[in-house]
Amino acid sequence: MGYDTDLTDDQWRLIRRHIPRAKKGGRPRETSMRRVIDAIMYVVTHGCKWRGLPKDFPPWRTVYGYFSDLQSRGRWRRIHYALYEMVRDEAGRSPDTTLLIIDSQSVKTGKCAEAPTKGYDGGKRVKGRKRHVLVDSMGLLVDVAVTPANVHDTKGAVKVLKKYQKRVKQPRVRKVIGDKGYRGEMLKGFVRKAFKAVVAIGQNHTSTANGFVPDEKRWLVERGFAWLGDYWRLSIDRERLMAHSCAMVRLAFIRLMLRRLVSV
Repeated sequence: MGYDTDLTDDQWRLIRRHIPRAKKGGRPRETSMRRVIDAIMYVVTHGCKWRGLPKDFPPWRTVYGYFSDLQSRGRWRRIHYALYEMVRDEAGRSPDTTLLIIDSQSVKTGKCAEAPTKGYDGGKRVKGRKRHVLVDSMGLLVDVAVTPANVHDTKGAVKVLKKYQKRVKQPRVRKVIGDKGYRGEMLKGFVRKAFKAVVAIGQNHTSTANGFVPDEKRWLVERGFAWLGDYWRLSIDRERLMAHSCAMVRLAFIRLMLRRLVSV
């Protein structure tokens, strides 16, 4: 039985080398890692509980165990970065972008989220967590950080930009675009020091001739949030750990990029 989230042979070949091999010694690995990845993609797309996985997948404890292990080893991050460079290369772009667009999204949390990882966003009136998302001029996820919802956007921006700074040895960033929530010297100073770049505050506006007019570039990150809306697991942050929340966002974009690289 196949599901719409199952990887094709070509998609599996693109990520197979990033999946750790079985440890030497002991019992041979009997679980199909391809079916494990298929099961994880099923969860992030259709939003079921781990316990609710269809029975033709490996046991849910096994699937969750591998999901957690791959996250702790940084494999989801590695797969994300590798596919990101492939998509940009296929589009004739350099692996390192010169433009970054940033925004945040406050989401409610499920019952299992640890109390210290939750907060209240007074502006959005949401109790939960906040996703700080960084995208490029193609709308692709560059990096993501998750914080309690009461963390200010500028602090979250610095956190996710630091992750990008560690990843790229010689960043080519020239401009970071955000909305009015990113005003202030804290973010501007960090971007100037870390990247020798500038922060531009883009704003949507209303024209009498054209009606609502989105900012020239900032709409790209809004489209990214819309893409995340296609993944039911992300409608509410149901993860116990914030690191797992980051992994789920990466998995959504990993699936999106796989579908771009291999048409189905």
